[in-house]
Formats: sequence, structure tokens, C-alpha cells
Amino acid sequence: MITAIYLAAGSSRRMRKAKLSMDLNQSKVGDLALSVILHSNVIDYVIVVVNQQDNLEWISKSNMARLDSGSGEIIVCPEAARGQSYSLKKGFEIAVTRGADKILICLADQPFITEKLLETLAITEWDEKDDFIASSHHEIVKPPILFRREVYSKVRKLEGDVGAKRLIQKGELYGKKIEFSEEKLFYDIDTEEDYFRILERRD
Repeated sequence: MITAIYLAAGSSRRMRKAKLSMDLNQSKVGDLALSVILHSNVIDYVIVVVNQQDNLEWISKSNMARLDSGSGEIIVCPEAARGQSYSLKKGFEIAVTRGADKILICLADQPFITEKLLETLAITEWDEKDDFIASSHHEIVKPPILFRREVYSKVRKLEGDVGAKRLIQKGELYGKKIEFSEEKLFYDIDTEEDYFRILERRD
């Protein structure tokens, strides 16, 4: 069973406005990747982690209906302002409690992931020693990243504004990196400059 943790609890400090609610491709920034994940045949359940101030207006009615129908749930992280690690730990806790075998970490400000990308990660064969299967672009690890549930013991120790990728960078986890050549898959939107640059692109 694969459970996706959709990290959507950031404060958008660098954007200075609620970036997940910004318009993009006739949708909202935060709703685009959520749609892909909810419609993926390889994802069994989706945990959307948000902060206490989120009014959820960026989630479309159709995606909210899918969540409400049993495809997932929305979890509020009271400590989200302290950094991404707290949202991550909250999501992992719920996923492990629900019995997930594998846990996929996705970012809400990374709007161009595809079902094919998710499927590639999901069908990659695991070796016994693998802790993760990660996306990679130019040999740099990028979300989404699929983890074994057992890494929760190390995720629980994270503090501050870091994600599970930090454990990979520090060599605390071992796994496979799947190289993807398409840069657009890994666009993320942190600033107004990022947003307008994406609007101007035609790829």
C-alpha cells in the first residue's frame, strides 16, 4: 500500500501571498499536483498536510469530493510554522498508523509532476537494503520520493525547516535514484519570479 503525503503547510513567506491559491493552467497551483496524485492508479491514499490558517480554497470541489469519498484526508499541522519537518512528521505518523507500506512525499508547490513519474517510482524494484526510491534530475535528488515506512524512526528526529531529503544528503538512508530528463517535472514555485517565469514558458 502506497500512501502519499502532500506537503501543503508552508507559509509562502518568499511569495508574500498564498501561493497555492494562485492561478495556473486554469487551476490553482496547489490543486494541479493534487489532481495527479488523486487520479494515480499507484497511490492508495493521500494525506494532505496544511497549516491552521489554510482556508483550503485552492482545492477544487472535485478533488475535495475525492478526498471526502475515502481517497484521502486533510490533516492540520499546528506546528507547521516551525518548519517543514513538523508537517512531514505529522504526515508520516498518520501514514504509518494507517498501515502504509510505502510513503510517497510530494510538494504542493511542484505542480507539474505526472502520473507516469509516480508510476515509474512505484514499479521500480526494491532491493532489500533500499530505504527509498527517489526522483533525480541531473543526478540531484528531487521530490517526489518514495520511502519505506521503516524510515519513520529517522524522520521523527528531524527538526526545523528540512525534509526527508536531508537524511539522503547526509547518507543516513540508502536507496535508488531514478533519473528523469524533463526539467519541467521538477519546477517549484517559491517566489513571484518563479511564478511569472513559469507563466511565460511554453514547454
